[in-house]
Amino acid sequence: MNSYKDCNNAVDEKKYLDECIFVVKEQSFYMKQALENGSLRDTLKHASNMLCELRTSHLSPKHYYELYMLIFNELQHLDNFLSDKKKHKKKFIDIYESVQHAGNIIPRLYLLIIVGRNYIKNKDIKAKYILKDMTELCKGIQHPLRGLFLRYFLIQMCKDRIPDTGSEYEEAGGGNIDDAFEFLLTNFYESLKLWSRMNDKIIKIPSMQEEQIVNNRVKVLKEKMDVKMLVGSILVRMSQLEGMTKQYYLEKCLPKLLLYLSNINDSLIQQYIFESIVQVFSDECHIYSLEILLNAILKINTSLDFKSILITLLKRLRYFIESNKYELPKEIDIFHLFYDHLVLYVNRTLDYNGKTAYNANFDGTNKYKTSNLDYSETYRNAEKVVLTNNGSSDARNNYANNNYASNNCASNNCASNNCASNNCASNNCASNNCARNNCASNNCASNNYASNNYASHDVNKDGNNDGNTNNSTNFIESTNDQISSETLGYYDSTEQPSHVSSNGKNNKSSLNNTNNTNKQYNCNYDNNHSYNKNIYKNNCSSNSNNRNEDEYVQNVVKILQVIYEFIFLCIRLYDDVTISKLFVLPYTIVSNVNLNNDMICEQVISIIVLPFNYLGLNALKGKNMQVLLSNIIDKHKKKLSLNIIDAIIECRNKTVMYENVEEILKYISSIFHEKVNKNEDIFNLENNSITYISEKICKFFHIITNTNDIDQKYNICMLFYKYIENSSYIVHLLPTVVFTLLHIVTAIINIEAGNSKNSNNVNNNRNSGSVNNKGANNSNNNDRNNDRNNDRNNDSNNDSNNDSGSNFFLEKKEDTYDEASYDKDRIAPLVEYHNDSVDEKVISKYNMYVKNIFKFIHTNLQEVASQIPVLTFKLFLHSAVVVNNYYYFVQTHSFISFDNLEAICYEFITQPLIIYEEDINMSSQQFECIIWIVGILCSYITILENENYDNIALKLTQHANKLLKKKDQCLGVLKCSHLYWENKKYRNSTKVLECLQKSVKNAEIAMQSNNDNIILYVYMLQKYVYYYEAENIEITEESLNYLIHICQEYCTKSSSNNNNSPFKQEFIQTIKYIQEKKKNSNTFAKINVNAVPLRVE
Repeated sequence: MNSYKDCNNAVDEKKYLDECIFVVKEQSFYMKQALENGSLRDTLKHASNMLCELRTSHLSPKHYYELYMLIFNELQHLDNFLSDKKKHKKKFIDIYESVQHAGNIIPRLYLLIIVGRNYIKNKDIKAKYILKDMTELCKGIQHPLRGLFLRYFLIQMCKDRIPDTGSEYEEAGGGNIDDAFEFLLTNFYESLKLWSRMNDKIIKIPSMQEEQIVNNRVKVLKEKMDVKMLVGSILVRMSQLEGMTKQYYLEKCLPKLLLYLSNINDSLIQQYIFESIVQVFSDECHIYSLEILLNAILKINTSLDFKSILITLLKRLRYFIESNKYELPKEIDIFHLFYDHLVLYVNRTLDYNGKTAYNANFDGTNKYKTSNLDYSETYRNAEKVVLTNNGSSDARNNYANNNYASNNCASNNCASNNCASNNCASNNCASNNCARNNCASNNCASNNYASNNYASHDVNKDGNNDGNTNNSTNFIESTNDQISSETLGYYDSTEQPSHVSSNGKNNKSSLNNTNNTNKQYNCNYDNNHSYNKNIYKNNCSSNSNNRNEDEYVQNVVKILQVIYEFIFLCIRLYDDVTISKLFVLPYTIVSNVNLNNDMICEQVISIIVLPFNYLGLNALKGKNMQVLLSNIIDKHKKKLSLNIIDAIIECRNKTVMYENVEEILKYISSIFHEKVNKNEDIFNLENNSITYISEKICKFFHIITNTNDIDQKYNICMLFYKYIENSSYIVHLLPTVVFTLLHIVTAIINIEAGNSKNSNNVNNNRNSGSVNNKGANNSNNNDRNNDRNNDRNNDSNNDSNNDSGSNFFLEKKEDTYDEASYDKDRIAPLVEYHNDSVDEKVISKYNMYVKNIFKFIHTNLQEVASQIPVLTFKLFLHSAVVVNNYYYFVQTHSFISFDNLEAICYEFITQPLIIYEEDINMSSQQFECIIWIVGILCSYITILENENYDNIALKLTQHANKLLKKKDQCLGVLKCSHLYWENKKYRNSTKVLECLQKSVKNAEIAMQSNNDNIILYVYMLQKYVYYYEAENIEITEESLNYLIHICQEYCTKSSSNNNNSPFKQEFIQTIKYIQEKKKNSNTFAKINVNAVPLRVE
């Protein structure tokens, strides 16, 4: 590492690296030549010359790593040579001793490690002795960067030579798991000490500007993080030990790691190591050591970014439980463990800016108290307790209660002797070993220390691939690649407190603008949380306050993220009652912070929405949940509303209570009154925010109305309409409400049929106790009902030109509206009556509901008819069908009265005709609407008086005869002929013939303009055949023969190229049908089809 005294005249690292690489390649060439000649002496000589390049102090960690990897790859040739005794024919003890005579210590130790690796493999001596010897000799390198790389080389070369459980070196008596762990632990601790000394090289020179000092410090911090993978790889290898069982981890591994970590008074290192421990060791180990780990995080350092560590730990546990469905041990209470600690963390975060802290634990007790125990003594006690009690739960509890009973991590022994500073704000911090410009007192919490300038940097990732490098090290590097900006804020090894931004972009920008940033360098925090500030060079106090406020916001956001992950984990583990108690913590924060800050508000919204994803509307039962919802400011309410709607849609728990619906509509009502751009086309389905939001709201509406209780469903519909009545979304949402209301009427119509059909099943379920099965069946049926509603809603939101949507009712008529064949299985789940007879009062009440529903539909559909004419046209017809069915329901219940149902049905049919005349102008839509209404009248309407029906039929026939195209006129009138035949109540054979004759005239006129319209004659022939077979006395054989003759004539005249035309295909199929009928009966005996050719080439 450079001292940066001569930073302006620093060596060009790239040029210097190229020179080193040239020397390495040159010496490696000679080394390989010596290997080919079998000369071990020359081989070691050239290898030593090559390794001398690693003695440099002019390279940054990134370039040094590049040089190291090049040399590492070249040394593999030497390793392969030494592993084959037939090539060098020497004893390993002699080689092991000879390499120690190298003149320089760097090449001496690297060569010693290579030889020692092969010495262990030869098993001439116990592995543990060689490993211990090499570990001790490596202490000869005390330069931080060179020492770290040397330790990294030792671990990588010997990772498969340690006496792990079940390894060949343990069987040979080379040691056991204790020796393997001790080897890794010792190197880990030595690496920590080297790493912690990397920022001791910042030396302030009187002539240097303050900006230069800041830049140098930032550069050192970046370099410090560039080498984190070298330390993390040791933990990776430690976690991969076969002997690293849960018990061994609890009894020996974790206590020693925490003990050594407490001796390194550097929050940056502690942050990384804690996150690495959470990442690399098994989930089972974390579950059983959870209390120890949480207390250690709480105790070790006030400036430690506990929030990032907790987030990583919570995510790790949640993923493990989700993927393995792991049943937690009964003696481990994750909820209370995390909750008690979160209370302390919330206090610490709020107290940072002088806010009122939440001072009550979940169970109302004060479990944690202040303690001034020495860290090292604390961890020794932890190790002693765990070892004595074999990792039992009682031991851990005792350990937590006695040694970690603290909510204040300040300690009088934290101010180590390495805290020297030329600008020290405390007399207790004097020392000659720390080059820094800011020093805290023994109990420093540093809430005012502005550290935004020391943001995170990109970590060096060069040279990750090599033959002998453990791939697991990539895991450490990747998972911890973006160290939070909070940790980089703790640039000094003895600096206790700091809170900085976690936003990566902001961090990078602050890095690039350090020359323009004012920095506060002195802080002192006494036991009463009072601050004394000394500011360099007239720093502006307002800027300092802004920085502190930004830091506070970042800390609040982080603690909210921790709470979010905690709630997420608890949702996976506990019931609704436990989860409902979790919102005290976010409420405490919300009541003490300014929600005008977008970052804080967005994080609060994510916490609010999370339980809706898993609990549905039951999330409203959470303590303080409704208060949280109320505290969201207006500008964020739309986002909150949409997120809650999305969460409820995705939630599998569809339980609906009217009270919950009433509450949730109150909180999301702001979305209904959003101002809409009047120039925006509301029916432009592409890139339209109104359509997008309407679709979400419709889905949400189907969920809140997905209940078996008719009263509740009706009330929810009426309540929902109150919120959307004056909304800009009314046009999109009203069809969905209408469909649901009509579905309620249909359910009432089938209430007795459903009850009688399911009464036996209900009794059987009661007798057998199959409550769960019944619930499952009801759930499936509800899903089917919901699917039907969704289909209808999709139709209501689609363009009226969509043919598939237009034919929905006609295609589904047998399943939905035919009284004789109605699918009662779909309606039965809506009925929750278990008595054999239906209460008259209930039916009378439902009759009032139906009256209100019909009035509601008539009034509201008229208001939106001009905006959605085609859809309103279809809704009125659908309502007429329901009215027709309800008429027969009233007839079977003499105790209820509903006058003028026939008039209501007639009104619901005439309204579509009015809409047709006034608002539907496109010819294609007109033709489609005629098809629709003809189908409805023929199949479902039976209660109209003959005079009213004839008036409607006549009006429809006239509209069909006035269509724009003659072809459409022909087909439209042809369809209208069914109005006088299909329904026996209104059958009139003479009117049928008149319609057919009018169609023939229209076809003749159409043929004059386009010969392709000849197919109209085939359609008329098919219709004549239909009525003739149905014994309509007005249809004669002469008419059929006339049409056959015309079609036959056209077939004869047409060229052979048109043999596969639609006309010929249809005509031949019709003739075949007639011929089949002639063979089986005498009905078509007088029809002449013998001269018609039937083969199409």
